[in-house]
Parts: sequence; structure tokens; C-alpha cells
Amino acid sequence: MYRRYTVHRDGDLLVEDLGPDGKPLDPEPVTPEDRLPVELVLLAPDTVDARAQLLDLLEMAFEMESAPDAERPAPRART
Repeated sequence: MYRRYTVHRDGDLLVEDLGPDGKPLDPEPVTPEDRLPVELVLLAPDTVDARAQLLDLLEMAFEMESAPDAERPAPRART
């Protein structure tokens, strides 16, 4: 499964299936300027197990990103 999720400035969710090259197969007719500057690209096998793992990943990311700054773990030092 290759899919990109972005949000239109009016709040609509835009979902585009991507080819293996990362380009939309049937692009949404929305200019980049009308999209919010955040996107999520999913690359995974199109199986029931992979979908469950993606949902787990999204849930963990949501929990991490929605935690108050005081409760977030300190960033790791880069070496």
C-alpha cells in the first residue's frame, strides 16, 4: 500500500494512492498552495496484518505527538 494523506486548507482530508515511484496514480486536483504543509506517506504491504501494524504505528505517533511538552522524552543526542 502506497498512500499519501494531506489536509486541504478548508479541512478536507485528501487521500492519494501512490505508485511504487511515489507519484500519485490519480492526483487530487488541489494545488500544493492549497494543502497544509504536513503530509503522511504510508508504505506498507496491502494486507490485513500490515493495516493493523499501521494503525498501531499511527496510534503510537498520535500519543507521542499529543503529549504535553513536559511529558515528552528528551530528544536523543545525535552521534
